[in-house]
Amino acid sequence: MSFWQKTAAFLERDTRTASALRVSISIVFVLVVWQVLTATLVTNRLLLVPPLEVLNAFVSEAQSGAVVTNGIATSLAVAVSFPVAVALGVAGGLALSSSRLLSLMAGPMLTALYSVPIVALAPLFIAWLGLGFASKFVLVVLIAVFPVLVTTETGLRSTDKGLIDAARSFNASGWQIFTTVTLPFALPFVVSGIRVAWARALVGIVVAEFFGSFAGFGYAILAAGQTFDTAVLLAYVILLGAMGLIGSLALEALERRLAPWRHE
Repeated sequence: MSFWQKTAAFLERDTRTASALRVSISIVFVLVVWQVLTATLVTNRLLLVPPLEVLNAFVSEAQSGAVVTNGIATSLAVAVSFPVAVALGVAGGLALSSSRLLSLMAGPMLTALYSVPIVALAPLFIAWLGLGFASKFVLVVLIAVFPVLVTTETGLRSTDKGLIDAARSFNASGWQIFTTVTLPFALPFVVSGIRVAWARALVGIVVAEFFGSFAGFGYAILAAGQTFDTAVLLAYVILLGAMGLIGSLALEALERRLAPWRHE
């Protein structure tokens, strides 16, 4: 086996080291392509600036305290609203999976709400709730709750009937079947929904801060765009990307701990 084949085989492993290496390689690849683009094809600094200029802009923002101020505003809003969205989504999925009638009655309405571009309603929420935390909280919850709800219901309904029948043959109670068979089977679905919801929550918080905030990453991105400060704009976009990546990796680690059999 050649060196490249060994390297590819290692990167395909489902381990933390391989995962970290894959992420590192992806980041380096993006930075190299980015640098090449700014050096050859995209020379207009209003459209794209080199990575080093973005780094310098980030350092300047950090030294001025703007990164901390905006980071606290965005992180606090997400830290409060996202767990609420997850809790509501899981509770809703449990309720829908436990009652076929409820699922049939509520399904069409939930599908319609899920299809509505909630971010387009941001100005309306701000008009109702005013500028500040309340409008951001509601917007993030509404955007993030549906992926969790849908995947939770799907996971619970997709439980292998053979496993349930086997548990019943051992006289397991309904609660025992739920805690030892149904819930463990559905956990990967739920975590996948939470990962999707995390990405949607970051989109929601940025849109909310575009329209109704005086601090936050979305506010900083909007301000940088209005002054054509591409370096600062990209610095905050990368910070949001880092938040998304860290959250996704943390949820992946959570899934490994809750459902280790999926990674054996």
